[in-house]
Amino acid sequence: MLVNDRKHKHLSTIARNSFAVIATVVLALKIAAAQNPRPAVPPALPGTSAIRLPGLGGLSSFSNTIVTADRPGRPRRITIEQVKQSANRMASPLAYLSHLSVEAAKQHRLGVQADYYPKFGATFVNLHFTDFLGEIVEVRRPFMGTVTQVPVQIINQNQTFAALSFVQPITPLFEVREAVRIARADERIAMAKAAASVSTRARNTEIEETYFKLLIAQRQLTSAEWKLRSGERRPLYASAAVDTVRVNSEQEMGMEARKAIDTAAGSVRELTASLNRLMGWPADTELELAVPDPFVENISLQEVADKSTAANPALVEAEQTVVKARAASSLSKLAYVPTVAAVAGYAFQNVLPAVNSNFGYGGVMASYTLFDFGKREHAVKEAHARVEMAVTALQLTKAKLAADVKKSYFDLERSRQLSQVVQKMGSSTALLMRISSDSENPEVRKARADVELEMLEADFAHRQAFNRLKALIDPAR
Repeated sequence: MLVNDRKHKHLSTIARNSFAVIATVVLALKIAAAQNPRPAVPPALPGTSAIRLPGLGGLSSFSNTIVTADRPGRPRRITIEQVKQSANRMASPLAYLSHLSVEAAKQHRLGVQADYYPKFGATFVNLHFTDFLGEIVEVRRPFMGTVTQVPVQIINQNQTFAALSFVQPITPLFEVREAVRIARADERIAMAKAAASVSTRARNTEIEETYFKLLIAQRQLTSAEWKLRSGERRPLYASAAVDTVRVNSEQEMGMEARKAIDTAAGSVRELTASLNRLMGWPADTELELAVPDPFVENISLQEVADKSTAANPALVEAEQTVVKARAASSLSKLAYVPTVAAVAGYAFQNVLPAVNSNFGYGGVMASYTLFDFGKREHAVKEAHARVEMAVTALQLTKAKLAADVKKSYFDLERSRQLSQVVQKMGSSTALLMRISSDSENPEVRKARADVELEMLEADFAHRQAFNRLKALIDPAR
């Protein structure tokens, strides 16, 4: 009931605004006709940059009355589909960055998986000691009555040791398995984010946004120029006092109009450069944008509810965070398991003369921490708490995503209705201007540019709402 009341109030506001705009246009036509029946088109203002603007698809009578370009050369006329095709052929740094993030996560996972296999090592040592490393043994000769000192070498003064080792972990394999689960979860998160950021829809949405912003900025510039020209052509009153007030008011309006022209011209230059960069053209290339047909879609709430949001990056990250938390919990419990590994190797040595120079060995090594003052116990409890946090965050993410989908759909529905109302209003205004006897008056042309601006903004808002909804339910396409 609350939603229906809001929709009713919103549509009532739209209807009132539409009738107000139409009434304003009709009043402007009557005033212009009374002041100047057939004025000539004024020349371009010094210091302003008039832009050639195409007419709206629904207002064919507007296309021949927009300000033409007052610059050397002719602008390049393009459509939004041509921009999308050109931009998709360009190499995107964002796509390369996403590819690198996925590649880094993949290589990390493969590196963790390598711990499943045995480790082969080699060691080589060659040392020389400055002193004799041994003992002096005295031997008495009873028959001769003398004592003979015999040096016994316990450790060689010149030492060489070389060994090849083989170690196969046994109980650490369980820890490796959990570490691989964590690394694989990170890889899936990176893949989901990369797929969403470099999807065709994401690129087209960026292009569409820049394209429509430039169209709107061009219409704002045109409206500001005609507003300034209409102010300069207004007649003065006979009364001196009223004339002084009128002149001051017109000066303020002129300053505001020139400020609006400067702002809109700056936006046009900036957005033109951005669009040219997307297509790989020089930044100063002049563009004449074709106005796309009004966006039409008929998606229903039931269709949105039936769509799966499993590919949404936020949901994927929340799900994989639960996987990582559970793996970390298993790792904390494995701290109670002794570390056991199988070892084998071959060694050459001349360090100890009493030991064989070449020998092999093999066996099992085990280690265990008997007492750590409760460190393992606290680590297990911490990991359990993190699992609960991850599960709760997943539930909240699902609820938030479902709410966002519904909210985006209602925003789409409102923008759709607004766009339809504005398009009908524009068609009615086109009919009024077509039958007008003073369609070349600056005030009429300003009103025409304002109507085009309203139609473009409504269509752009409709497209943005649709793209936001699609980004939630199908971000990877």
